[in-house]
Amino acid sequence: MQKILEHYTVSLDKALYAKDPVSSDIGKDILRESVKILAREGLEAFTFKKLATAMSSTETTIYRYFNNKHQLVMYLSSWYWTQLEWKIVFATANIPDPKEQLLRVVEVLSEKAQHDPRSSIVNEELVQKIVTRDAYKVFEISWESDAQKKGYYKAFQDLNDRIADIIHRCDKSYKFSRALATTLVETAQRQMCFRNDLPHLTDVGKSEKQTQEFLNSLVYNITK
Repeated sequence: MQKILEHYTVSLDKALYAKDPVSSDIGKDILRESVKILAREGLEAFTFKKLATAMSSTETTIYRYFNNKHQLVMYLSSWYWTQLEWKIVFATANIPDPKEQLLRVVEVLSEKAQHDPRSSIVNEELVQKIVTRDAYKVFEISWESDAQKKGYYKAFQDLNDRIADIIHRCDKSYKFSRALATTLVETAQRQMCFRNDLPHLTDVGKSEKQTQEFLNSLVYNITK
């Protein structure tokens, strides 16, 4: 699967940027450096001024690509959700049984991201850290338009739609496939955050296996 992902290019909604950052070396530098700062300092402390300093550039240059830091974080989050969806696509390919597919979905959601500089512009391990800690904060901002809201959520919705479809095919009588899909994704991300930063809030230990066992317990009645 990793060899396939090396040749996969993420394409994101235009609502997520003012100018496509992957269209230039400066834009790619913005993504690389912003990930480092966000992972280290968090969303609240992150500013375009700090980013410009790290890049030896100017805030004006950054504003050509992103209107504000929330848009930048949503871009990175959407990049992560899209990568996650395609990992699920590849992990479930050629598996006819939807129950087995759902177990593979749980495996993918439980995995700790590993950065491969050969296949990715940004450090996927750091992006995962940002998403598990800060991504849901930007969901609460005010939207300028319905189109912006739709664009911001598209990658997250596509991921959840794919998982919900697998759940529905496991048990067509189950009424809450979308709710369970979003619960699985959010729970996986939250547990990653808790197990690393707030271990007293979870029984899940440091291993991916324990996270996987917990998520499997949520889908047990559908996969048994």
